[in-house]
Amino acid sequence: MKRRIPLLVAICLAALAGCAKGNLATPGQDAQARLLEPVPDKAVIYLLRDLGDIYISEVKVGLDGKLAGTTTHNTFYRWEVPPGVHTIVSYTTPPAVLTLKTEPGGVYYVWQDINVGLLREPSRLEVVDATTARMTMDQARLLSNTPPAPEQSAAQ
Repeated sequence: MKRRIPLLVAICLAALAGCAKGNLATPGQDAQARLLEPVPDKAVIYLLRDLGDIYISEVKVGLDGKLAGTTTHNTFYRWEVPPGVHTIVSYTTPPAVLTLKTEPGGVYYVWQDINVGLLREPSRLEVVDATTARMTMDQARLLSNTPPAPEQSAAQ
């Protein structure tokens, strides 16, 4: 029985890793995003989520006051934005908020740390270095930046 427990845990983790509900990017887009290249006259922001808390699957994220999508275990976004101040929100309880000042040609990496429970730190967004970003991205998949479908209002 003791030999089966590690096997069951491995199977569960593999299943969790394979169930990203977000819009996955194409393999070509994923490969291009992993080059971590800057864009002239724009800033590039990577939002990275590792396996983290296995009890929380989907977390909505916002960029500059708009819903940008949903992250799941081992996923990341790549956003090209105009230089300036940008606000990223991770809609956890309580929400995690990060204000980031970007420069033209800059590349920024933001780690989405998901935590739940009364005895744990709240979830947070934290700027990390390129080495940390690459290690996280080795296990992650790029999510498409296709805007989510507009929500229907009650008036419609």
